[in-house]
Amino acid sequence: MMLLYAPTPSGQPNMPVTGRTRIMKMVFLFDKEVLPDFKKDRAFDEVSMPEFFSWKYGPFSKDLLNDLEFLINQGYIRAVSSQTYPTTPEVAEYEFWISDFENFQAQEYDEETFDLTTLKGIPKARMLWDSLSKNQQEQLSEFKAVLNKASLDRILEYVYKKYRTDYTDKSLIREKYLL
Repeated sequence: MMLLYAPTPSGQPNMPVTGRTRIMKMVFLFDKEVLPDFKKDRAFDEVSMPEFFSWKYGPFSKDLLNDLEFLINQGYIRAVSSQTYPTTPEVAEYEFWISDFENFQAQEYDEETFDLTTLKGIPKARMLWDSLSKNQQEQLSEFKAVLNKASLDRILEYVYKKYRTDYTDKSLIREKYLL
């Protein structure tokens, strides 16, 4: 929730994040690259990060997917879909997530944009945000700004090249990013 809330450099909170794959890779990179320094700045309750493992489209977390769905269902996060034709690497991961549905054929793809709801999400996230130090707030805002601006392909390329041995060995799109 704090990742969604993190204000832009101009101070605008709750800028949306587009796509489940982007959120998945953002949380993965936060865990691996930002969290160690983030935790040094100020003592707070231990953060329980989702467990990631190598899967068909790189680092994946069932925990994160379940948490996202829970927060959507509880009214903290809003997911707005816009039907588009499959053109991004996110399509393949989306198809994996809905693999429980037999005989699914992806004719169209719903790309979702996520942000916090006004009634429940923003107030809760603001409370959590205010408990962070100024340095932690700046780290999280800068992290979100960089990854929200980057193309999904660029994020995937970075993740695949940096974490090739531990999180990409089962990937079906590995060759695209490791050439």
